Parts: sequence; structure tokens; C-alpha cells
Amino acid sequence: MALVSNRGLCAAVLLVASAAAHAGIDCSGSRGGFRFMTSDSWVDTDKLEHFGASVPFGALGGWLTRDTDHPIIYGTLIGTVPGLAKQTFDGTCRTDGFSYKDLFADTFGALTGAWLAHWALIYSREPRSRTIGLQYDNTF
Repeated sequence: MALVSNRGLCAAVLLVASAAAHAGIDCSGSRGGFRFMTSDSWVDTDKLEHFGASVPFGALGGWLTRDTDHPIIYGTLIGTVPGLAKQTFDGTCRTDGFSYKDLFADTFGALTGAWLAHWALIYSREPRSRTIGLQYDNTF
């Protein structure tokens, strides 16, 4: 039961921290309707910010699902939730819009974080101890 509550607490922290990680969630105009942004570029510094903000969320998602058969896939899905929430929020702003390019950068960042957490972190539970550390393996 403690494992479930620890994961639930981590998931709650993930969702609360999403507002702080994605800068610029305020809308300078009024809200109404839903619109898509089509004028943004693929090579903008905003995409790098979305990538960088989503990497820790993907790593946390991969960490939370480390005991499953597909921790990278589930970690990516969990890590993309804050970016999807932000893009949905932006879609209701009259001066902004839902950007699938930003969502792609969020998804790629979450995938990178989940893969790094799966590849580089080791967690071992013994009856009297827990070990958390970095692992290195030269085979893929």
C-alpha cells in the first residue's frame, strides 16, 4: 500500500509542478472558443523550452512505471500530460492557440526523459535496504 501512495504522491507533484515548469501559461487576451496555432516555427527557442521542461516529467513517469513491461511508453505518456494540458489551455486563448509543434516537442522531451530514466537509473529493493544509483551498461 505504501508503494501505491508513494506513486500517487509523485503523480500529484508531477501535475502540480506542470504549471511552474511550462512558463507563460497566462493568456494576455480574453478566452473563448478553441483555435489552433499555425504560424509557429519548428525551429524556435520555444520548442527547446518545451523539450527541456518535459524531460523531467518523462523521467518521473518512467520512474513511476519502472516495474511494468513498458516503462518508456508509459513514462512518455505520463510525461506528456502537462504539455497537453498547457496546449489545451493555450487553445482557449484568443491571442494564442493549440500548437501541435509544441506538443511534439513536449512528447519528444518526455520520451527522452523516460528513456534516460530507464537506461541510467537503478533501483533495488532488498528486505532491509533500498539502493538507488546510476547504472552504466555498454550494450543496448
